[in-house]
Amino acid sequence: MRLPTWVTNRKRWLREGLFFVVLFVLMSLNSWNRLTTVNDFVRALIYFLLLYGQAQFHRFVLFPFLFKQQVRRYIVLTTLCLLAGSFVVYTANYWLYPEFYDKQDWREIGLFHLATCTVSLIAIMAIFLIQRFYQQQQERNADQLLLQEVQMNFLHAQLNPHFFFNTLNNLYGISLHQPNRMPDLLMQLSRLMRYQVDSSRRSWVSLLQEVEFITSYISLERERVGHRCQIEYSYPTDTCMLQGYQLAPLLLIPLVENAFKHGTGDIQGSFVFISLTLTGDTLTLNVENSVPTRRVTVTSTGLGLQNTRQRLEILYAGKHQLRIEQPPGRYKTELIVQLFPLSHAQPITLPTH
Repeated sequence: MRLPTWVTNRKRWLREGLFFVVLFVLMSLNSWNRLTTVNDFVRALIYFLLLYGQAQFHRFVLFPFLFKQQVRRYIVLTTLCLLAGSFVVYTANYWLYPEFYDKQDWREIGLFHLATCTVSLIAIMAIFLIQRFYQQQQERNADQLLLQEVQMNFLHAQLNPHFFFNTLNNLYGISLHQPNRMPDLLMQLSRLMRYQVDSSRRSWVSLLQEVEFITSYISLERERVGHRCQIEYSYPTDTCMLQGYQLAPLLLIPLVENAFKHGTGDIQGSFVFISLTLTGDTLTLNVENSVPTRRVTVTSTGLGLQNTRQRLEILYAGKHQLRIEQPPGRYKTELIVQLFPLSHAQPITLPTH
């Protein structure tokens, strides 16, 4: 469970304040015995603020270039900032300690301040990098625990067993009156069960596999409720395009299953409309179903939609939109996901046991 934002911000500010005090004390140790007056202390504090401010500018403005693999730009900007920082420190010290500057050559003092800025920057940034590494380790551990929780929900929130039970009953009736249709329907059911078992052990599947799974599911639902429910389903048919992208397994099926579970209760007038479109690397799933005039109690754990939201937040953070609308008499869901190419999926692996 993540901490509230205000608690996180408070802890961060307290940590930053503690770092500032500790660094000031450490960098002032060699001149601590000379800080005998308030004026001396203020001058030392101003000098440290200049060095600390330079390190913070480097931390928040320049360091991101290094993380983005822009090494040349990072080196050039760092060199310019060190020279500029040294000039600022030189000017400030000329004002803070005029008696010292009258006795020294300006070139020697300039080189001294350049070395001081460089060493202080390395020392301060080393501490910040250690803190960043520790924070990333904590976040990684927290995400791993969350992934384990999601994995457990993922296993529990797969296709409702009632679907298989009802489908088998329906297949029994078909076998009595239309036995020639049984091989194809049994193959559809077999594909569903095999895919559900296999995909639970994998982090990613091709979009083609997921679409074929949904298509098989809807085909069986047509056999089950198609005589009393209007079902429309459209999806991309370009196999090569579908094969070029990856998707988290069983990510879409909870939205499709909910439509059939909650939208087919009426004997007449019920409908389920499902549309899958792929534009570039953006997949859009639109699901719309009727809302029964009589509410029928439907067995549901409530984990399907909750689990989908959690998986989207972890695997597609900032790369998805999930919108749900409930106009009179119908229920509409739209999911937009930016997909990863087949060879560039996110390096997140759901733990297996």
